[in-house]
Amino acid sequence: MKNKEKRECHIFLLTDYEKEEQFLRERHNQGYRLTRVGMPFFYYFEECEPEDVVYRLDFNPQEASEKEGYLQLYADYGWEYLQELNGFSYFRKKAANAEESELEIFCDNESKLEMLKRIFMKRMLLLMAIFLCAGVAQIPSIINGVHDNAAGIMLIVLWTILVVVYGVTFVHCGIGFYRLKKKYSQGTDGNVEKLTGENNRLDNEDR
Repeated sequence: MKNKEKRECHIFLLTDYEKEEQFLRERHNQGYRLTRVGMPFFYYFEECEPEDVVYRLDFNPQEASEKEGYLQLYADYGWEYLQELNGFSYFRKKAANAEESELEIFCDNESKLEMLKRIFMKRMLLLMAIFLCAGVAQIPSIINGVHDNAAGIMLIVLWTILVVVYGVTFVHCGIGFYRLKKKYSQGTDGNVEKLTGENNRLDNEDR
């Protein structure tokens, strides 16, 4: 009999992927295995035996023709693929009897910096473009409608909410990018060890 699915809502922004990984690991340790992630910010779990399982996210959007080979690389090293959402691929692996280096999907901090760059170029810049189109472009309409009836007031309210939401998002992500870039550049992530030999293939091929 299939276990009943449980839904939780948690907000993780672009630069919160390490916190998201830790959250999913803790939930699995508590006996709730991730089944899928949905929009917006919904996580679906099913009950399971409590177990230490590591979750990792990789941001590396692939063309359909390259996806199979990309996933096979991770499968070769024991990573179970769950799904892709907004360019982030979700993987997990049992931590028992695994070396610390085997619980990382990147061979070094340079590879993490490359992923951070991809997130900025393909997602952060997109958010900025959307804000400019949906927010700033509405300023003339707002100015012209200031003295109008309830419709003009409603437009101002919606625009203000948009600016606040995007403003908080940009500040949060900006701080996150700075923190992660500094962390990876200085090599302060104590959980990362360089892999050698065949393990380097996991991060270097098809990237």
